[in-house]
Order: sequence, then C-alpha cells, then structure tokens
Amino acid sequence: MEGLFFLFGVNVLFSGIMVISALNPVHSVLWLIVAFTNASALFILLNVEFIALIFLIIYVGAIAILFLFVIMMLNLADLGGSEDMSNYLLAGLIIGIVFLFEIWIWQNHQETPPMAFIYSAGINYWDYTATYTNIEIIGRILYTELYYLFIIASFVLLVAMIGAIVLTHDMGTEIKRQDIFIQTSRQLWL
Repeated sequence: MEGLFFLFGVNVLFSGIMVISALNPVHSVLWLIVAFTNASALFILLNVEFIALIFLIIYVGAIAILFLFVIMMLNLADLGGSEDMSNYLLAGLIIGIVFLFEIWIWQNHQETPPMAFIYSAGINYWDYTATYTNIEIIGRILYTELYYLFIIASFVLLVAMIGAIVLTHDMGTEIKRQDIFIQTSRQLWL
C-alpha cells in the first residue's frame, strides 16, 4: 500500500512538472489530466472516496476537457512554443520557497489550524466521524453548520455565470436571422 502511495505521489509530482514545462499547450493539458487522475488515486488510497470522485468528475471531466477544447478552438498550438521560459524561473522559485516556508511554519506550530474560523464556532467534527460515512459527514457539515458559506459560493458562481453571458452576448446588427417562411417556401418550389 505504501509503495502505491509513493508511486502515485511521484507521478503527481512528475506530471505537475511536465504541465509547466511542456511547450505545447495541448500536451500541457494532457499532463494536467494525468496529474488529476493520479491525485484522485491518492485520495482513494487515503479512503477519501468522495474527494477522489469529485477530482475525477469536476477537474478531469469538466475543467481539463474545457481547457483542451478552448486550446484547440483558439488554435494555440500554432503560436510557436519556442519562447524562453527561463525568465519565469526566479519568480516560480521564490513562490515555491514561500509556500514551503509556510508549510514548515504550520507543521511546527500546529495549535493554530489553517481554517481557524471554522473551529471558532465550537463545532466538534470528530463526533461525526465515528457514526457517519464520508459523504454523510460532508453533507451534514455543509448543509447545517456551514450553510452560509455554501450559499455565498453559489452566489459567486451565479454572478460569474451571468457576467460570462453578458460579456459574450453580441447585439450586433450583422447577425443573420433565420426566416422559417422563406426556407420552407424554397422547398415547395423545388
């Protein structure tokens, strides 16, 4: 079991490196799909099946495929990926060091959890784990104690969806309209 965990972990790291180092955007998205699939396998090994299936359905099934279709539709593969990416190496290294430093600080000071606002409400989540399954725990916590965060997230997604519709809606006068009468009358005369 440990061998599988390390195998999938190494695969996630390798495919993550390949996502940012691939010159072709289509190859980069395919490596992203491999990274999400391996991360989903890691979650299955950790007995968190719900998160694993969410990774597969949301990230691989929707977002990565959407990226792939957008890249193919915009034909970004023909942009010539011969750019020198070494200019971004220093910025990536600094951001990586900051993240590792934050993880090291959190590991050494574990009395402050990363989501302290949830624990400040006085909810004891360990009581749920003894009697319910993973999906029931997520449902009970999300729809009872943290319902306001769920509603805020749904409003943010609604505003984003309306904004995307408004930005892509074109009211131009050069749009060809369909006239059913002309189309059907042409068929009668032939």
